[in-house]
Amino acid sequence: MFNWPRPLPACAKVGSHFDQVPFQPLDKGHIICDQPLPMRASKRRSFFQGGFVLLILLWATVIAPEPAGRIWITPADLVRAVTTNRTSLIELCLIEHVDPNGRDAQGRTPLLIATSQQNWKLARRLIDTGALVDIADEKGFTPLMAAAMHGNLEMFRSLLAHSADLHAEARCTDGRDLLGMALAGGNTEIVKTVMERLPRMPQWTTSTQRALKAALLAKNKDQIRLLLGRHAKPPTPEGKKVPLLAYAIVKNDAPLLNTLLTCGADPNTVLPARCDKDFLALLPSKSLRGYIEEDKNVTVLMLAAGLGREGYVRALLEAGADRNRPTKRDKMIALYIAAETGQWRCTQILLGSGPSPDQLHIEISLASQSAALIKNGVPIFRTECSTGRQGYSTRAGRFVITDKERNHRSTIYKVDMPYFMRLSCLDFGMHAGVVPNYPASHGCIRLPAEAARKFFSEIPIGTLVTVN
Repeated sequence: MFNWPRPLPACAKVGSHFDQVPFQPLDKGHIICDQPLPMRASKRRSFFQGGFVLLILLWATVIAPEPAGRIWITPADLVRAVTTNRTSLIELCLIEHVDPNGRDAQGRTPLLIATSQQNWKLARRLIDTGALVDIADEKGFTPLMAAAMHGNLEMFRSLLAHSADLHAEARCTDGRDLLGMALAGGNTEIVKTVMERLPRMPQWTTSTQRALKAALLAKNKDQIRLLLGRHAKPPTPEGKKVPLLAYAIVKNDAPLLNTLLTCGADPNTVLPARCDKDFLALLPSKSLRGYIEEDKNVTVLMLAAGLGREGYVRALLEAGADRNRPTKRDKMIALYIAAETGQWRCTQILLGSGPSPDQLHIEISLASQSAALIKNGVPIFRTECSTGRQGYSTRAGRFVITDKERNHRSTIYKVDMPYFMRLSCLDFGMHAGVVPNYPASHGCIRLPAEAARKFFSEIPIGTLVTVN
């Protein structure tokens, strides 16, 4: 084996103030204080001097500064610092470029915590350092929602500009959504911005219903139009099934109806199969209520016609309502419903023709068994007639001539009824026939042949016929 020379340790090269003279071994005793010092004592002194030097070197090693090293800070430290608002630690984290997208136990990022605490200055710094704005917590809550909820338009716009995956319709687990939080925040610009980013939605939500209600109160037609265009189905009042358009008609709310139609509400809106009880209670006509409860695909035009809302019928027709659209079961159209419920003015409108009663109408007297043609308030023609006998009484009321047929044959009684003029789409009318001086028909109004021919040729469809 070779004994390689060892290098001297660094501590051996360090000088000491105790080593002023070279060390010389003692071969005989030295004298201290005039006393001889034995050789053993001198060796002991040299040993303690060496140990003292070693202690000094160890002490110097302990107190000497350590070499500079990197401080390790984790994303969790930044999350905790933002949560507790420890400014100095936040600054250190940002200086050290700590990942700003760490999460706490609830899934919250530093950006979400900062926006929830309304620490907008820190939120902007976090965005600048690369914080992702679309990260939600475990409940689905996002920084954008926090900014909307607190009504901070500047921060909302900043977050929106950095958003790469915005779903404006998304809901939190508690049911809240971005639009609802914007409405709660009260900033109209944020509300408008959210509505503009809503996708096409199959159903109205609580938030969009609230937004529509607010837009209607503010008469903001742009927002009303925007909301109506974002939904496949018509709007309903919150918690109701019947469309808002139908409520406007039954409550006689013309401004609401006109606003909705102007902003794009569907004039062919259909009532649900089962309507709200409070809605049905507003219907004054039992027959109309029966149509709505027992049939399906009843439109708002039919509703307006059955209620006799003339202006509403005109408005719906002008907006594009289909007057020939039938119900599912009984194949009723708006004209039939108007006629059968006695709404003769709406019947005229739906027919698209008919003179004003002041200009022209017919009066039938059950008592005198006579008929008179009245023009501009003056009777210009009178004739006898025969109405329904006992058990087939001719019904009294106001009717409109809805169709005419020169050679009509009754499908019920299998008899000819020349110059037939049907009244209000019902199963009776005026026609030529035998006219004794008493009621003799099965409910129709029989006229002498010449009188029937005159009425048929001179009286247009839509003319009012009053039976009393």
